[in-house]
Amino acid sequence: METKTLSLTPDSPSLSISNKPNKPLASKLGKVLNSSASEDARIKAALTSLSNIPDLDESNLRRNLRGTIEKKEIETNKKFLSAFEKVVKQFECLETQMSQMENVCKDMKQRLINAESQTADMIEQADIMQEHSSACSTQIVVVDRFLEKFTLSENEIRILSVSSEPVNNEFFDALNHLQQIHSDCQILLTTKNQTAGREIMEAMALYQENAYEKLYKWTQYESRTSFGGDSIDVSSLMTKSLRALMKRPVLFQTILDEIASARHDAVARAFINALTRGGPGGTPRPIELQAPDPLRYIGDMLAWIHQACASEKEMLESLFQRNVEQYQDLTGITVRVADTISDLLDCAMEGTCRPLKSRMEQVLLLQPGAITSYKVANLIQFYTVTLCKLMRKNATLERVLYEWNLNRMTELAYKYFFKTLKAQADRLMQSTEPPNRSLSITRTVRDMTIQLKEILASYDSSLIVATNSTEGFPEFDFAETLDAIIEPLLNTCELSVSRLGRIEQNIYMVNCLYHIQTVMIPYDFTKQKRENITERMNDLLSEIASEEYHELLKQAGLTEIKEMIATKEDEIPLSSLHNMDATSLTNAMAKFDSFLVLISADVSPQLEKLSSTHHCQKVQSGAIRLLLDTYREISSEIQDPKNGYENPDEILPRTVQDMEAIFSFAL
Repeated sequence: METKTLSLTPDSPSLSISNKPNKPLASKLGKVLNSSASEDARIKAALTSLSNIPDLDESNLRRNLRGTIEKKEIETNKKFLSAFEKVVKQFECLETQMSQMENVCKDMKQRLINAESQTADMIEQADIMQEHSSACSTQIVVVDRFLEKFTLSENEIRILSVSSEPVNNEFFDALNHLQQIHSDCQILLTTKNQTAGREIMEAMALYQENAYEKLYKWTQYESRTSFGGDSIDVSSLMTKSLRALMKRPVLFQTILDEIASARHDAVARAFINALTRGGPGGTPRPIELQAPDPLRYIGDMLAWIHQACASEKEMLESLFQRNVEQYQDLTGITVRVADTISDLLDCAMEGTCRPLKSRMEQVLLLQPGAITSYKVANLIQFYTVTLCKLMRKNATLERVLYEWNLNRMTELAYKYFFKTLKAQADRLMQSTEPPNRSLSITRTVRDMTIQLKEILASYDSSLIVATNSTEGFPEFDFAETLDAIIEPLLNTCELSVSRLGRIEQNIYMVNCLYHIQTVMIPYDFTKQKRENITERMNDLLSEIASEEYHELLKQAGLTEIKEMIATKEDEIPLSSLHNMDATSLTNAMAKFDSFLVLISADVSPQLEKLSSTHHCQKVQSGAIRLLLDTYREISSEIQDPKNGYENPDEILPRTVQDMEAIFSFAL
């Protein structure tokens, strides 16, 4: 075989191995040389797969590459067919099951179609029944609510009707429900359901009557047993019972009468026990033991009544609790609960009037002393006003009688008081005691003023003075009391000095009036009497000053001149009268000037008997003023030209201004 060498020329478009071209090889070689990167990757992968074939060497690879690959491919296909055979079997099984399921579904569908056609009417009927059932359920709820509102339960009927069942809070709850049904039925009668309302009211009427009959008997028993004792524990059940019975005026009034009777007897019995037996175990002691002391005896009785009245009112207010302000009585008139409480209180306390009245009259009939009588009268007045604040005035006949008793007792006490004062005044008038030479007040005057002071203190501590009100009760004029004590005393004083001189009588009376006035000064309610006494003292002091003035005028030698001036006629000159010439007047004025030198600033011994220094100064000042006025009058007449004095300055040793300076100590 001839071989050619490979030659390359610049102009040749392709490679050539020999002159005789080998097309298959050239094609493969060209294919290899012209292969892309992706083909290189496939070649590489193929070569890698070849290298994984076991027992394949390079010589076998060149000779049996095709067969090896085909063999390998056959083995692989066998494995695939084996595996796919299992899958085919599974698909065949699934196909069988799907066919069976399809048949079942077709059968079920047919059966459903048949059932639907058969139950269509039934479903329609069920819908109708369901709607009807819903309407019936609503009606049942409405009926249940109606029955709950307008009927009583069996338990409530048993509680209200059976007498053996106790009256407790459940009873009142059931009764309130029954009353609510009755009220609702009245509203029902105003609607179109009048028939139902009447039937329900008729059915409830029997239960209502039985309930109130049971409640009435229970309340009546409680009223008789619980309200007859000294101390009462008001139960809430009794309060509820009275509030419920207010709707039945006849039953309610009967219960009120039971309570009133029980409390009347209980309070009267307790008062008698307090008078005669005292408290439990003898403490406190019986009030009757204080009978020898009228003031304490009457005071203890009135204090017990006041305390009992306050406790009774508190109990009644707790019993009614003021939850209901008013109710209808037997006549249909509206009655306030407060008035009912006052009526019961009046009836309860009325039992104390008779024993109180009899014992007070017995005490006053013994005619105690004036001070004791007055204190008793004041004490009765005090408790009358105090009890009036607890009890309604003019509410019932018993209350009017009770007030009349107290007022009569007060009047009787004052009557005995004034009777005692009159008897005392008569004794003073029959045995007058003259004063001593100092004209100081006597022991009788001192004792009477001590009595007056005690009466003033008693009246000042009374409620009438403290509140400045008598709460509508008649008030005894205290000025009458002062007059009954002071006027007889002053009359006695006047009689005791009737034999003394006028100035001594006046001085003694001033001392007595001043002492009486001093006792009354601390009390404002004696103002009018003190003013009257002051006026009388001023009149007496003026008389004393006038007497002292005449005495000074006589000592000064001006009495005759004063009388001449006072009695002469206006047209007659003073100098023409007897002893009124210039010489006589000059001598008289010289004597007067000598009197001025000898006069002292000290009061006269007669004025020193006045118990008040102020009175002494007042009398002295008044006498000096009168003397100074007389000198002023004499000076004016002497200086008057019509009286005929040529040199009036020579007659008058001193001017009026000089005289005012001299007497300045007393002005």
